[in-house]
Amino acid sequence: MWDLISYELRRSVARKKVISLITITVLFEVGVYVALSQIRSPRIEELIAPISPILWLAGVLLPQSLLLHFIAISIASGSLSEEYEQGTVDFFLTKSITRLKFGLSKLVGGYILVAGIYLLMVLLAVSLSNLLFGAQTDLEYLPGLVGSVIFSSLTFFSVAFMSGELLRRSSLAFLVSSSVLIGSILIGAVLVFVARLTNDPVFNSIAIALPSWGATELPFLYAGTIPNASLIVQALEIFPAIPGTGIDAVVLTLGYSLISLILAFMSLLSRDIPKRVP
Repeated sequence: MWDLISYELRRSVARKKVISLITITVLFEVGVYVALSQIRSPRIEELIAPISPILWLAGVLLPQSLLLHFIAISIASGSLSEEYEQGTVDFFLTKSITRLKFGLSKLVGGYILVAGIYLLMVLLAVSLSNLLFGAQTDLEYLPGLVGSVIFSSLTFFSVAFMSGELLRRSSLAFLVSSSVLIGSILIGAVLVFVARLTNDPVFNSIAIALPSWGATELPFLYAGTIPNASLIVQALEIFPAIPGTGIDAVVLTLGYSLISLILAFMSLLSRDIPKRVP
C-alpha cells in the first residue's frame, strides 16, 4: 500500500496545476510578511505593534481562507479521474491490487500531500514572523491550530475526490468542486445578510449547514481563543460572523466528508472500470 501512496505523492507533485498553486501560495505568504515589515505608515505601525508577537498567526490562517481548499480540490479531483483518463486504473487492478486498496492509497497519498504543503506554509509563517517581527509568543496554540486547519481541509478534499470518481474527468471534477466551494461561501454570505435584515435565525442555521462553513470556520473559532488575536482573525475570516460552535464545525466537516467518501468508494467498488476515458 505504501508503494501506491508514494506513487500518488509523486504523481500529484508532478502536476503543473498543483505546482502553480503551491508557488502562488508561497509567494503570496512571503509577500504579505515582507509588505507588513516594510510599511512605514504611522497608522499601520500603530495597528501592527500590539500584534507583532503573534503575527505567526496571520501566515498560519492565511492559506485556510481559500488557497488551501483550492490546493486540496486540485489534488483530490485528479486523484482518480486522471488515472481513468490515462487508462492506468485497469493496469493497476491487474497487478493483484484490489479496488479498495487502490482507492484508499490514492485518498491517503493525496491527503498527506495536502497536509505536507500546508506544513511548509506553517514553517514559512513561523520563520518569517520571527525573522521580521522578533520573537513570537503563544506558540503553544500552534499544534491545535494546525490540526484544525488540516482537519478542515478534509471537507472539500473529500468532495473533490468524490467528484473525480463519479465524473471521471479531471477538469470537470475540479470545476464542480470549486463551484461548490465558492457557491456555498456566496450563498452563506447572502443568508447571513438576510438573517440580519429579518432577524430570523433560521437563515443563520441554513448558512451554518452549508459545506463551506465548517470547512472554513473551525480554525478561526479556535484562533479566536488566542489572546489579542481578534484583529488578525477578523481580517482573514471570509465568512460573516455566525453564532456557530466548534462542535458544529467538526460534525459538519465529518458529515460532508464521510458522505462524499462513501459515495466515492461505492462508485469505485461497483462501477465498470474502462480501459480509458476519452
